[in-house]
Amino acid sequence: MDSINKTSSGLNTDFDIMIVGGGPAGVSTWLHLHKYAPELAEKTVLIEKERYPRDKLCGGAILDWGQAILRKLNIQISVPNVSINKAIYRYCNEEYCHKVPNFLKIVRRLEFDYALAKEATNRGLILHQNEEFIDYSSSNNGVIVKTNKGKYNVRVIVGADGALSKVRAKMKLQTKPRYATAIEIFNPVNQEYDPEFKENTTLMDFTPIKEGVQGYVWHFPCIKNGKPFMNHGICDARIYKNRPRVNLKKIFSHELQSRQINFPPKKWSGHPVPWLEKQIHLSRSNMILVGDAAGIEPLIGGGIHLSLAYGDLAANAIVDAFQNSNYSFNDYNNRFMNHSVGKYINKLTLIAHEVYTGKNSILDSLRALLRK
Repeated sequence: MDSINKTSSGLNTDFDIMIVGGGPAGVSTWLHLHKYAPELAEKTVLIEKERYPRDKLCGGAILDWGQAILRKLNIQISVPNVSINKAIYRYCNEEYCHKVPNFLKIVRRLEFDYALAKEATNRGLILHQNEEFIDYSSSNNGVIVKTNKGKYNVRVIVGADGALSKVRAKMKLQTKPRYATAIEIFNPVNQEYDPEFKENTTLMDFTPIKEGVQGYVWHFPCIKNGKPFMNHGICDARIYKNRPRVNLKKIFSHELQSRQINFPPKKWSGHPVPWLEKQIHLSRSNMILVGDAAGIEPLIGGGIHLSLAYGDLAANAIVDAFQNSNYSFNDYNNRFMNHSVGKYINKLTLIAHEVYTGKNSILDSLRALLRK
């Protein structure tokens, strides 16, 4: 899957649309464009600053919603995964068990992103690997994008470049996502202490709420290098940022010790998780954001399914922009609010606020959400 790169020292005008970032949100945007408006997909270039296969820190969860999006796009991705039939949500001595066959798949981003990108290139995606977005400026015909490989004159930029999005930073929007903190490790399965793998189960433990964490500890089974592994992690959404910070490392260390895991903190992986508040700005003229570059929700922390859904939102907005020759994207926020991805994020954000103020029980809230 080599890069197809036509850039030179001059201005490249071969493309109408540039997608920055080759994760699920960026590739999903192109795949939906290919479905809805193939002529626009042909005039789209996707730049990815790294080279596939590249890994990303992520729990790797794809809800049945995300699987349905892939089926809608007529995509079957075969990568190592663990199919989840049961999710356990815990708070202290109480548990809620959600049982639905195959409602969740756990994959590794290294393999999933690569397979999704290969599927897109097989359908005609023009992919430039090892090409990084640097900056942009307005032009009479749209925007001029500067990368480490050259310059492009395009009508639309889609920022799909993740939690620390360079595109979003350069847009200088009035509002920005808030950030949760997440820590995770991968460790080989210990049959005595990690029953989740054998039982095709995920565990999300919200007991740390008692210690001031606005989040949970998770234990997800997965496949790494063809072997059974567990992905253990902790996240704190910090919805109420004026509250005292908690010692996540200490809490996570105790959790790992309870499973007889001796994994030194210097080998842990930490990463920000951006989430959206109500007053959002996800666009400006000729530019829109998707996936983590836009933001997810602070209750569960999103998932690959959200990125895939963002692709449908973005593609529809882009198609309408070209049909109406209006690239302001002034209605993009409203589109987001009325789209399934926006409704889902807003719903879970509301629940998170209710839970972390003590208004509602986390287990009762999840039980009502998942039953619905």
